[in-house]
Amino acid sequence: TATAGVPTAHLQDPAAEFRLMYPVVLGVHNLVRWIVILAGVWAVVLVWRGWMRRAAWTPREARATRLFVGALALQLLAGLVLYVAFSPLTRKAFRDMGAAMRDAPVRYFLVEHVAIMLAAIAVAHVGAAKVKRASSDTERFQRASIWLGIALAAVLGFVPWARPLLPSF
Repeated sequence: TATAGVPTAHLQDPAAEFRLMYPVVLGVHNLVRWIVILAGVWAVVLVWRGWMRRAAWTPREARATRLFVGALALQLLAGLVLYVAFSPLTRKAFRDMGAAMRDAPVRYFLVEHVAIMLAAIAVAHVGAAKVKRASSDTERFQRASIWLGIALAAVLGFVPWARPLLPSF
């Protein structure tokens, strides 16, 4: 049935909205993964090269740092929406945490992926703050290389590479 030309089938089955939104939000999370990885690689290569060359810190390095940290924040938002609202895996796991923790793939998405990615985001944010407070360009490059490098390594280590590399909307 429809009211004023608007389909109402989803109103009769609220779970249908969740089933429809899950692949969309998962696809967005998947696409943002590549933005995070590309921004992270670009930032780390740029700041490491500057550190090795004893270069002057420029707005380019600052933008690269902000882009990586911002992409991580966007990814966190998409991930939280998946985790809390749309993922059938987490909804099922929350119903029986004991069984979820005994199932390695479920535990990975429920705990391990989340914990390491939150740590990576925290490391990147702390690193960006430390870069801003550095007293010299060499110190900026060194701090950015170390902190952003650790964050990127954590991200690369805990991306679920077995999942499809691109979404299929």
